[in-house]
Amino acid sequence: MIKGIRNNKGVWLWPGVTLLMLIGMIGEGATRISGVDAQPHLARCRSALENFPATITGPSGNTWSGTDEPVPDSAVALLQPNWIVSRDYVEQGPDDIHAFLLIVDCSDANDLQGHYPLNCYPAQGQTWLSTKPRVWHLGGMDITGMEYEFANSRLEGTKVVYNFFVTPLVPGSLVSHPELNGAICPDIKSVYTSGEDYQRRYFGAAEFQLVFETQMTTEQRDQAFIDLLAPNLNVIRTLMNRQPGGK
Repeated sequence: MIKGIRNNKGVWLWPGVTLLMLIGMIGEGATRISGVDAQPHLARCRSALENFPATITGPSGNTWSGTDEPVPDSAVALLQPNWIVSRDYVEQGPDDIHAFLLIVDCSDANDLQGHYPLNCYPAQGQTWLSTKPRVWHLGGMDITGMEYEFANSRLEGTKVVYNFFVTPLVPGSLVSHPELNGAICPDIKSVYTSGEDYQRRYFGAAEFQLVFETQMTTEQRDQAFIDLLAPNLNVIRTLMNRQPGGK
């Protein structure tokens, strides 16, 4: 008799457990982020990059004039970008200093792996020479990134690449990896982590590159970086999905 009573209690208990599990699954589904949730952010990113200025006067007082450079169809197919800025800037002055700026925003963070410098430049026949972590101070924002140096296959010329990534803030209390919310990332490992998370994947990520010829000094390269990006911190904040003018 006692065993029978226990079994009957068990029979009545299981529907309740099943109902609680169902409620939990529905609640979890309601908090999941979908591609639709990310569309307003991606639209703001497109607008910010589409309107990235072609003429920029930096904190140094130097004025830079940019000319759009075509993006190869193969690169567009690889990156599937939300938007790309591909522009050669020239400092208005006697030295004719060039800085090539590339900004790529992707709706899928994993698509940036093909443009990561240590993947991209060797695939084009460039030889990797060195890597250095860097921090650039842009007034209201510090940028942590990497400096890469590459040589062509015959070692006849070299170029220096300044590179960093942006992972956007994703709303929602259940989003994992809060350290990637609206963050500047020096390396692609954080981008991979962001792209693997179903709660983050739809918001994508962005990459900034400034490419220089090595006849420029480090001081000249750093000043070009500051001149071109410090006046455009609100663009970076938009890609971070943070309020313009915020920290």
